[in-house]
Amino acid sequence: MKEQIEAPAAQEKRTLGSYVKLGFAGFAMGVANVIPGVSGGTMAFILGIYEELIESIRKFASLPTFKMAFTFNIKKMYETLPWRFLLALGVGVLIAFGTAAKLFTKALEHYPELTFAFFFGLVLASILTVFKKVRKWQASRYLMLIIGAVAAYLIVTLVPVETPNIWWFSFVSGMIVICAMILPGISGSFILLVLGQYKYVWGSVAAIASRQFSIQAFSTLFWVGAGCVIGIGSFVHLLNWLFRKFHDLTVATLIGFMVGSMWKLWPWKKITLFSVKSGGEVLKVQPADIEAFKITGAKIKPVVEQNIFPGNFDKMFWYAIGLAALGFVIVIIMEYVANRKESLKNCNS
Repeated sequence: MKEQIEAPAAQEKRTLGSYVKLGFAGFAMGVANVIPGVSGGTMAFILGIYEELIESIRKFASLPTFKMAFTFNIKKMYETLPWRFLLALGVGVLIAFGTAAKLFTKALEHYPELTFAFFFGLVLASILTVFKKVRKWQASRYLMLIIGAVAAYLIVTLVPVETPNIWWFSFVSGMIVICAMILPGISGSFILLVLGQYKYVWGSVAAIASRQFSIQAFSTLFWVGAGCVIGIGSFVHLLNWLFRKFHDLTVATLIGFMVGSMWKLWPWKKITLFSVKSGGEVLKVQPADIEAFKITGAKIKPVVEQNIFPGNFDKMFWYAIGLAALGFVIVIIMEYVANRKESLKNCNS
């Protein structure tokens, strides 16, 4: 049976205000994708647009769409594809990349505890609210949740590596990262960190956003973007099929991914291993020996962190608790408002 593309009902019913809200949702997804440890897919899950996002991308990456593009059937593409939905989200994501990328990378650098605490609260509340998306909890669902949690934990505890900053690796990184970005609980930015490409890629984004144009920055983003297009075009078909055939098992696995990612989002950490680049050589250095390298001006970055309980309950601890509570409350309120709107819509229909 040939795949048919029909105009989505949700797109027909949306008002201008709804598209503005989608723009804010895209902004939230963009901000989340900047932070290592937070997933844009998680934000889409929290905001209740995840399955529509997967389905919309799948329609654009389908065979009928390619046929319409090659035959220049622009009118049918305009009428049938969910371009308004993706455009609204995309604008929000781009605004976030252009404005929030620099802000949140700075916040993560100078206030890591506070930044992670806020997202910890967001994700914790979203895990609790998403549980009801599984229509019927059974042993198989709990098993997939556990498998998803273990898989996410293993991914977020990987040690970042040094890799080449060349075009083909940027392309491969884009293919891998976009799959992570679309999955709740697996951070695309953290995968960039693991691949040794975080500063290289987001540095290019920040440079262009700051109007510091260069061939290197544009080339990097071109190849990463090309990898993202190829990667997501393939991956969404698998996700869409899983949602249609194994909805509850898929959602339970995605909840597991979110649970496993909480390890990375724990606000209080101790660095147990540094990477030091000195004289063209990259060394792994213990914390006790790091002071000698600081004097030489070598490039130093943490590569292995250990979660710890806070040593003292100072004002920064309470600020972190407050931000975690704020993130938690934001999700609960959003869930309440969404449920209320759904109830009113059902009563009126």
